[in-house]
Amino acid sequence: MGTSVGQEEAWVLPARPGAIPQARRRATRFATAAGAPDEVVERIAFAVSEAVTNIVLHAYSDREGEVRVSCHVDGDRFVVQVVDDGPGIAPRQDSPGIGHGLTIVGALAQTLEIAPGRDGRGTVVTMGFGSGSGSEPAPGLEALCVLALETVADVSCLDLVQDGVLRRVGAEVAGEAELTRWLREAMPPAKPGTATWTALREGGARLVVHDPSVPRSPVGIGERLNLAWWVAIALPTPEGSPPAIWGFGGRGSGRPVPSDDVIRTIANAASGDLAQPAGRAILRAQLLAA
Repeated sequence: MGTSVGQEEAWVLPARPGAIPQARRRATRFATAAGAPDEVVERIAFAVSEAVTNIVLHAYSDREGEVRVSCHVDGDRFVVQVVDDGPGIAPRQDSPGIGHGLTIVGALAQTLEIAPGRDGRGTVVTMGFGSGSGSEPAPGLEALCVLALETVADVSCLDLVQDGVLRRVGAEVAGEAELTRWLREAMPPAKPGTATWTALREGGARLVVHDPSVPRSPVGIGERLNLAWWVAIALPTPEGSPPAIWGFGGRGSGRPVPSDDVIRTIANAASGDLAQPAGRAILRAQLLAA
């Protein structure tokens, strides 16, 4: 079942696996007909697949249900909504995010909003797509990647936290322009067991050292960069929630694992304002001394 009004279309589908390719095809057909660039159409395809998959897998655990998908054009943006009437897929108090699927959506979409449905039932996921990035780091935070490479690391990246998902806004790999470009486009990982997951969930600084006896994913960031260790640090706002995760690490036989004192120094500095030049200058001097 579906409706179409000018540059707006909507469909209601049963929340079953078959809804995933149907919603993807219809959303991409709408975007293509409305003049979306190929890159935007591709992002819409992946994002709609992930959002509908979340509903099929999680929104209706004990009964049949529906998924409603709508698309419309808003100026130069393409807006897609995916709605369910179940318990929903909104962030939980005991979870740092909303699942790997919507983490992917957050990286693909220019904007992402997650809200309760009508009368508080279900979840409404609203995704906006267009040219350029919808996220910008706080002025100065992007310089942390360079600071990490100057002092303690071979690799560094900065991810903003929005609605429980991560959006990459900066990355540097020492002496590797091609890998730097790749890392800037890579999906921010936030899986259980990673330093990023723990920092996002608990705050502070978290260190993970790679065990060479444990196989890594052949397409993962750790394998691609040959990471030996990684530190993730939550950069808190005055209200206490982390608006960004600053990560840095060593490659192979490159920079050694930082000492507890060095990690403690960085964690203490992160509780201040590292977006300001003075805060970064103090941290840089402390790291060089350490």
